[in-house]
Amino acid sequence: MRRNSLIKRLTALTVTGILCLSSAFGSWAADGSKGSLPFEVILDINNRKTPIYDGYTQYVDGHRASDEDTFHVSRENNDVKLDDVVLDYRIITYDKEGTQVSQECTVYGLEEGVSYPVVRQETVERESRKGKLYDDLNRCYTLQFTYGDQSKTYYFIMVPEDDMDQYRNVLRGNWEQSVRGYRYKYQDDYLKSWGLINGQWYLFNDEGYMQKGWQQYKGEWYFLDRSSGQMRTNCTVDGYDINGSGVRVD
Repeated sequence: MRRNSLIKRLTALTVTGILCLSSAFGSWAADGSKGSLPFEVILDINNRKTPIYDGYTQYVDGHRASDEDTFHVSRENNDVKLDDVVLDYRIITYDKEGTQVSQECTVYGLEEGVSYPVVRQETVERESRKGKLYDDLNRCYTLQFTYGDQSKTYYFIMVPEDDMDQYRNVLRGNWEQSVRGYRYKYQDDYLKSWGLINGQWYLFNDEGYMQKGWQQYKGEWYFLDRSSGQMRTNCTVDGYDINGSGVRVD
């Protein structure tokens, strides 16, 4: 499917509790291979991992993202207080003058069921005007989550939305079946949320289990085949028309 119709819904976000700071540079370092959190950060649409330079000493596991990509969080248990989470949006730039960190924005408190942008729209617009948004050789975009004394950083490089499908398509994972259903394991993790597998779209819940039948996502209804789980397009199901993006036309 063309992902644009789905993603347009994802970009209409209301992010509460945001304090936006003026850009400042400082000496901040982080190691993306370390850290743990009592909640999971899940990209709303999966893509394959890629090594990203952390700006200091090493390459860490990261992801490509477009300016339309979003994520959500899922708690390990009900004792986790997402109101206490602090999220810092930053840009790390590395050049002949050294490594610089721009503090873009701080979010105090997160909510389950809410999608947040991987890169803030204000940052996208500013960096696009400068012609630096896709400068992946000299910069990366980070999300640092802090919860009490626990912290973890996620790394991203920006890619135009029209180029993203080639990085989303997963070819070499493995399906696993249990009494609870099917999961798809890729690069040591189970896919969650939307996944493009061998050219077909699937939807997985936050435990990684493939969904079937009618599923509502970001205010739109999609139909996942009741047998294969593949998203249906350009057809009629239960009397409803489904367009080429998989969205039910009411």
